[in-house]
Amino acid sequence: MLIQRRKAILSGVIAIAGVISIQAFNSFACYGHDLWSFLGALGIFLSLPLLPAILSLVTANPLRAVGACLLFAPWLFFAYYTDCVRPYTGGGASMIYIAVILWGTPSSIIGALVTGTILRAVGIRVEERKQHTQPARSSA
Repeated sequence: MLIQRRKAILSGVIAIAGVISIQAFNSFACYGHDLWSFLGALGIFLSLPLLPAILSLVTANPLRAVGACLLFAPWLFFAYYTDCVRPYTGGGASMIYIAVILWGTPSSIIGALVTGTILRAVGIRVEERKQHTQPARSSA
C-alpha cells in the first residue's frame, strides 16, 4: 500500500501532538501546573525523547514518528500512575521523570527505527519526495 507523503507527515504530527496532550493532562490534572510550568516541563522532560519523532518527519518514512511516539507514550502513563494514582509510599520527591527521560528516549529511538522495518515488511510504503525542477528558460 502506498501512502501519500502529506498524510504520513500529518500522521506523525498527530502522534507528536498526542504525546504532548498526554503531558498536558499530566501537568494540569496531576501536578497543577499553569501554562508556563507546562511549557517548561515540555521543554525539559519531552524535548529529548520527542527528538527522534520530530526528526523522523523529514526522513523517507515520516510514519516512523508514529512508532517513536507509540513506544514513548507508555512512559508518560507510567509517570502519571506513579505520581497521581499509586498511594504515596514516602521517601522524598518523585524522580519518575528522570526515568521518563532515561528510558523513554531509547524507547522512542527504537520505535522510530523498528517502525520503518515493520511497515516495509507488511508492504506499507510512503510516496517519495517530489523533486522540484526549474522551468526551462526560453531564449528569445
